[in-house]
Amino acid sequence: MGVINVTPDSFSGSSKDTDPERAYRKAAQFLDEGADILDIGAESTRPGFTPVSPDEEKRRLLPALERIAGLSTVLSVDTRSPEIFRETIPYGASLVNDVGMLRNPGFISLLRDHPSLMAVLMHSPEGPSLHTPLHGEKGEKIPVGEIVRSAFQARIRDLAREGIDENRLVLDPGLGFGKDTGLNLELLRSIKQWSAGFPVLVGASRKRFIGEIASSTNPLDRSAGTLTIQNWCHLSGVAIVRTHEVSEARQARQVLQALLSEN
Repeated sequence: MGVINVTPDSFSGSSKDTDPERAYRKAAQFLDEGADILDIGAESTRPGFTPVSPDEEKRRLLPALERIAGLSTVLSVDTRSPEIFRETIPYGASLVNDVGMLRNPGFISLLRDHPSLMAVLMHSPEGPSLHTPLHGEKGEKIPVGEIVRSAFQARIRDLAREGIDENRLVLDPGLGFGKDTGLNLELLRSIKQWSAGFPVLVGASRKRFIGEIASSTNPLDRSAGTLTIQNWCHLSGVAIVRTHEVSEARQARQVLQALLSEN
């Protein structure tokens, strides 16, 4: 999944990123490099982000989508607004990528109205972050993978009661959302335990915890760490990796696959 941010305030963005022609060129490049999915968003959800108004989000997003719509690809839209996603459907959007775990009831109506839509169910705590370890009745520390799995199971049951089939869902552990570096690593190590047979999407590309591990303050200098995590994800059965650098991610996967091949 290639990331296309049409926002000037992502952690690696610039004022030029809202230009529809620039978004189109990046989309075409990603497809040439082997992207299977394009994920386009017009509101940064980096740590400490400032929400944008619906009008501003549409002003950035819809012209870029209009330009990209002619490309043949699976199109994901990264938005917290079901109303805005609804406006992207005529441009070919088919995957809802909401960082709010589909808690906005408008997403339920959207998915009911459009049975072919898929959705990413991204884990994000409703209340306090998970930085403080949770403990059971006997004082034992509860593994973060168990916390995330329980949250997914509860949300999947809620969605089923609303008529949303679990086969339409992709699970995302929400790295960095209410989780510190240690919890992110613990989640990555335990993917097979908490994913319960669902397709999984991991978005680790250029994230802060990579910089904390590698003492890298510049997100653009985190490519090697990103690729390491992406290859770990491939070894762990992850279905989708979300990346800012499609060519590098694809090459790393191809080399890993060659090493694992016995032919």
